[in-house]
Amino acid sequence: MKHRYVLLLVLLILFCRPVFADDAPINVELDTSEVPHLAQWGEEAKALIVRWHPRINNLLAIKDYKPPRQIALKIRKSDNGIGATSGTTITISSGWIEKHPEDSGLVVHELVHVIQSYPNGDPWWVTEGIADYLRWGIYEGKEQSWFPRPKEMRGYEKGYQVAAGFLLWLESDLAPGIVKKLNTAMRNGKYSDDLFMTETGKSLDDLWNEYVSLE
Repeated sequence: MKHRYVLLLVLLILFCRPVFADDAPINVELDTSEVPHLAQWGEEAKALIVRWHPRINNLLAIKDYKPPRQIALKIRKSDNGIGATSGTTITISSGWIEKHPEDSGLVVHELVHVIQSYPNGDPWWVTEGIADYLRWGIYEGKEQSWFPRPKEMRGYEKGYQVAAGFLLWLESDLAPGIVKKLNTAMRNGKYSDDLFMTETGKSLDDLWNEYVSLE
């Protein structure tokens, strides 16, 4: 009889344990009320978020940091802009989707911002560079030659695809793992240009000049 009670207690612990944040499903609240004709696109975007959330989180994983798992996805009726993220809310303009229905990558870019959740987004080019690195370099799988390389001083400050290409080059050559280290520094509010010197032995501007000089 005693063993039966022990077994019952074990079963209760296993099957009635509380659900912690790490166990909770990724929940995406979709709102296409302003543009019901884009409901299917929204459902596909929602599924993309659920699928790619853990992948991006693994690439940017930081000890003791758990990214938001409750996300709002709203497609608003608008011809202005493309997409934006505020906190855990991703807002996408219907006009862009109607012209570019194949552009699922924009959702990945905005999802990165949700996972980043930096206390301070400065420097802006790092925040957007990481998001576009994960969008274009990882999700889209673009080759190095695809990324624009403006031959001007501190061109990386243009962010987005320019900074993403720069980060891709660093990842594949002089500083493997630098994107994760940049993300950690940004998350902890400790970013400094000196990180590039620490990781490569070269200053940020020297690295940029070397990058744009590549054949």
